[in-house]
Amino acid sequence: MTDDYGDYDHDRDYVPAYLTPDQIPQYALGEALKSLTLFSTDRNLVSQAMNLTIVDEFVMDLEYDYLRAKFNEISNPYDSIFLSAQSQMWIFSSYEVIRTWMQKSKGYLLTAKNSGLHQKLESLKRDRGYVNYAALQKADEVQALIDNPSLLKELENDLARTSFLFIRLETLRVALAKHEVRKRPNAMMVGSTVGYMNRECGSLEYQMNCGMVIQGNISRRDIADDIRAIPESTVPTADEVKSYDQFMRGLSDDEALELFKSFERP
Repeated sequence: MTDDYGDYDHDRDYVPAYLTPDQIPQYALGEALKSLTLFSTDRNLVSQAMNLTIVDEFVMDLEYDYLRAKFNEISNPYDSIFLSAQSQMWIFSSYEVIRTWMQKSKGYLLTAKNSGLHQKLESLKRDRGYVNYAALQKADEVQALIDNPSLLKELENDLARTSFLFIRLETLRVALAKHEVRKRPNAMMVGSTVGYMNRECGSLEYQMNCGMVIQGNISRRDIADDIRAIPESTVPTADEVKSYDQFMRGLSDDEALELFKSFERP
């Protein structure tokens, strides 16, 4: 069978690693983000999620156009430059959306742990002499946490549910934006921050650099698919999150050198 995305007739058992854009429900990415506890109550986050979803659909079309152009040998240098620019801007934006929600959620959990929700509610509702809609929105969120304490556990679960995704995203974002290794500003990056085309979906794929060791590759499309999968994601344990975080930080340069030496022939 032949379609716009390739000819797989040579292998009827082949299962594509990525859905084509027409197979993905419209606004699925935004709806996945809104499923996170206290995400949809924040108008600014909802607006950002909508923007992220629309641009994701736009970039997916660019990626498949780029894939077809490369396959047909009609691509030009501007195609890759424009796709790279759009991909990086989308990655930065997705990082900020998730980071902002996580920061708010962690703040609420810390306040609750210190028995400070009622005090925070009073502070948010104080008379400022004008109507502050941002404060009222936060007050509604705090009130919901007071009225329904189970939301605190849901926040914890959602933070854990998104932790692996965020660690990978942060690793890539720090490399692209700061040219540094995540959580290790003194480590020297060995690989480049250039994205190379994934041959199945056309998305640009980057190395997750942890100094002298590459922990794997990740594409813009991988991040988008991981976000869409949030509602079905399992909740890892605290030990699993800690272990994955340590793994993604990688070895120090000295540890990596010792490891490489162990592979050398005597």
